[in-house]
Amino acid sequence: MPDAQISTDIIVGFPGETEEDFQQTMDVVRQARFSSAFTFIYSPRPGTPAAAMEQIPRDVVQDRFDRLVALQEQITEENLATFEGRDVEVMITGKLGKKVTGREKTGVLVHIGVPEGEPVPEIGDFVTATVTHAGRHNLLADPDVAAGQTYSVRH
Repeated sequence: MPDAQISTDIIVGFPGETEEDFQQTMDVVRQARFSSAFTFIYSPRPGTPAAAMEQIPRDVVQDRFDRLVALQEQITEENLATFEGRDVEVMITGKLGKKVTGREKTGVLVHIGVPEGEPVPEIGDFVTATVTHAGRHNLLADPDVAAGQTYSVRH
């Protein structure tokens, strides 16, 4: 499934996590190239065994968290950039001013600018459009139909 978009959840700073452990997490993220990661800083819960363990200093945990988020942001941007210039089919789920928004088949959020003179899709319609820009967490399709880029609506 070459187009699969796989996300994960990661907790940073669990008691006992060493820098080596953290580097192994970074290696997994580099190799897996997740489409996104929901990353959290460990917080002790009273009454749990982990809460009684020696906690990692907050500044160390924050540094690890920041490095992990930066790596995942880079990977996400690289993954989304592969969509630029491609036609995607999007199920419309909302309207944002002069744009419509929805998700393409792998779940990536796409904002579409409706070209002048073209039909405005309704929620539930499918639009095939050329991706013109990859954002940090979504795609933009502002197709130039006169230049041969795709924009079509299917009800």
